[in-house]
Amino acid sequence: MRSTLFILVVCLGMATTCAAASEAFVTDKPSPLKLAKPDKQPGAPVRFTGQVQISGRFVVGWEGVNRRGGHLRAAFFPDKASIGLLPHAAGGGPVDELLFSNAEQAVSILVDQATAQRILAKDLLDAAGEATVSIRDYRTVVECDHRWYLAHLVSASRNENIVVGARDKGSAGC
Repeated sequence: MRSTLFILVVCLGMATTCAAASEAFVTDKPSPLKLAKPDKQPGAPVRFTGQVQISGRFVVGWEGVNRRGGHLRAAFFPDKASIGLLPHAAGGGPVDELLFSNAEQAVSILVDQATAQRILAKDLLDAAGEATVSIRDYRTVVECDHRWYLAHLVSASRNENIVVGARDKGSAGC
């Protein structure tokens, strides 16, 4: 009897832990992105499995370009319909910016080949446009007191209205 009671208490404790983890992130609509098994290390990214298609605006380009280099950034700003599909922290606001973890590939997927080559060579600092994208490996992490959302860009169908070179090469960085 004691061992049965012990097993029941342990199972209830595990169920409570799993329920709490799944309740920590919410979506406004049913989403194909599902919470993965949580990592027990403090500060570890929270990961989601599955793949989803979302629409919105993107910006790809270099940040902090100077004599020492720069950082290639690929960001996506989901539209209102797509925001509801992206899990976000229950106590925080919806996802308004998603960073692509595969920034270099994202540039090649989101813009035409000639523009991508110019951006990757730093001849052109940025490009922006609208697209419908498929993402996977969705995750969130808190760093510097800010929650970041990241995903791996799988594919995109883009609007041909892409704005390139909104910043001059000489005006970025210090």
